[in-house]
Amino acid sequence: MKELLNKFLPQDIIALVTIAGGLILIFSGLNGVTGTLLTTIVLFYFGKREVYDVIKTKMPIHSKIETVGQIIERIARDEGIDQNLAVRVARCESGLNPMAKNTNSNGSIDRGLYQWNDRWHPEITDQIAFDIEKSCRAFCKAFKDGHLSWWNATRSCWDI
Repeated sequence: MKELLNKFLPQDIIALVTIAGGLILIFSGLNGVTGTLLTTIVLFYFGKREVYDVIKTKMPIHSKIETVGQIIERIARDEGIDQNLAVRVARCESGLNPMAKNTNSNGSIDRGLYQWNDRWHPEITDQIAFDIEKSCRAFCKAFKDGHLSWWNATRSCWDI
């Protein structure tokens, strides 16, 4: 064992520990982004060594991570409405925070990206309001049905 350890440089040991930690994070699902970042840093260290190829084949392929704005743009494009408008309204209503929640003076609650009011829109459940895709699709439907005025309270912010 001592002979084996003598063959490794200190940076090799640090790199191996970092790789192991990164792989544990990736495969446990605790923090895939951190695990991927750690593993990527170490892979740059190893270059084209054999270890790199083994790890590369074991790493799961992650799909591109979209921002909230990019998700809204994609859905609006799919739904055939102005992508920029959909993002601007959500930014003005919630700051692009899908978990935004506001309790009004009358006790009603505005929820999600588009601040769906629970009294005025009982058909928009919490599950829809707080889900980026469902909330955005509901906004697109309302827009296509001619109900953009539902967001008139923030119109001065998004109507540029």
